[in-house]
Amino acid sequence: MQQATTVRSFSLTELLGSVRRCLEHSFPDRYWVRAEVSDLRRAGGQGHGYLELLEKGEEGDVVAKVRATIWSSTYTLIEQRFERSGVGKLSSGMSILSLVGIAFHPQYGLSLNIIDIDPNYSLGEIARLRLETIQRLKRNGLFTMNKELELPIPLQRIAIISSPTAAGYGDFMRQLHENPYGVVLYTALFTAQMQGNDTTASILAALGRIAEVEEHFDAVVIIRGGGAVSELRAFDDYTLCEAAAQFPLPIIAGIGHERDVSVLDLIAHTTLKTPTAVAAFLVEGLASELAELREQLRRLPSLLQALSMGRSNWLHTQVSRLPLLVRGRLEQAERKLLTQRSQITLSARHYLQRSEHRLELALRRLPTATSYALRQHRQALRERLSRLPLHVSRLRERLEADLLRQEQAIRLAHPDQILRRGFSLVSVGGRIVTRSSQIPAGAEISVRFADGEVEAVTKKEKP
Repeated sequence: MQQATTVRSFSLTELLGSVRRCLEHSFPDRYWVRAEVSDLRRAGGQGHGYLELLEKGEEGDVVAKVRATIWSSTYTLIEQRFERSGVGKLSSGMSILSLVGIAFHPQYGLSLNIIDIDPNYSLGEIARLRLETIQRLKRNGLFTMNKELELPIPLQRIAIISSPTAAGYGDFMRQLHENPYGVVLYTALFTAQMQGNDTTASILAALGRIAEVEEHFDAVVIIRGGGAVSELRAFDDYTLCEAAAQFPLPIIAGIGHERDVSVLDLIAHTTLKTPTAVAAFLVEGLASELAELREQLRRLPSLLQALSMGRSNWLHTQVSRLPLLVRGRLEQAERKLLTQRSQITLSARHYLQRSEHRLELALRRLPTATSYALRQHRQALRERLSRLPLHVSRLRERLEADLLRQEQAIRLAHPDQILRRGFSLVSVGGRIVTRSSQIPAGAEISVRFADGEVEAVTKKEKP
């Protein structure tokens, strides 16, 4: 304990202050850092920006993370540059190249102060990720899968994936209902979030709901209003594009961006720039099919008349050709009959020749086969004769044993043997009786025992 009091110690403030000074001395400059934005929030909507910068490994796990701050004045300038370049608003999930200064506070720890962000890097990163998704879809044979489906005719039952509050959805429905052709399309909205971090998961969920009732629809329409390039990142997601490419219904995309094309646009069956363009495609396609049907109905009477005249001319021609056809068929049948007759004669001759050959072979083999059969029978007879004494001996033993048992049974059944066991024989008038009812009262009876015989007179019968 006394030794512990002599050890030099520091307060936490002193230690962390030393760390801060060390960092300021070792990292006095500003540095360009590549990272992904996470958990971005802005105080009061116009205040300072607070976020985390992440770096992820190849499998998507976070390998580095640090807090960062964008002061309000800097945030406003960065947003203006992003809007002018077409990147859109800074958002979570975006890859950025930022100019940072390193700061350390004894109470809040290590953080980075973001001084500037290069919008061109973010645009390039979006393009790189888009290219990765395209190449992966092609490697897996999915890139053209949805395009290979056929659009049903008529294309009238439409499942829509969109946000009910989106301006693009309102324009789409208005154009469907107010079309100048009077055609009717049947639609069902499957609500999804079309902007923000949850866009991908929301659209995937909507596709899952449509797949459960796919037999009720001819195609799927995915529409949204315009937006920044960065907002198209959700439509470059591999998981979403994989599901869309393999979807069992044709997908028509109209995600509302004039300059840029997402991966979903590339793999969809049909791609149009805006929701209103999709509506026009559906309406005009259905109107064209209706016009074609009306034209066919208009031409039907003349087609039937032409068909009737054609059938009459054809029938007349066939009747005039009938004698020639009959003669030709008869000649063909006669030739076929002659051919078959000659084939039958030839086949019969060949069959007789083969039969005679087989008979000759059988006759030549008969002596050998007979001799062989006799040898086999003699051998079998000799084997049976050799076993006969043994069989006779065993039969004799069984018969002698049976005779001995029968003799013993007869001996045991002899009356003398029965009398020796305590039984007796009763006879009346020289006739053996077996029941008391056979002996009248006062009758003279003879009772025979094993050692002799006695005479007696009965008195009365007892029950």
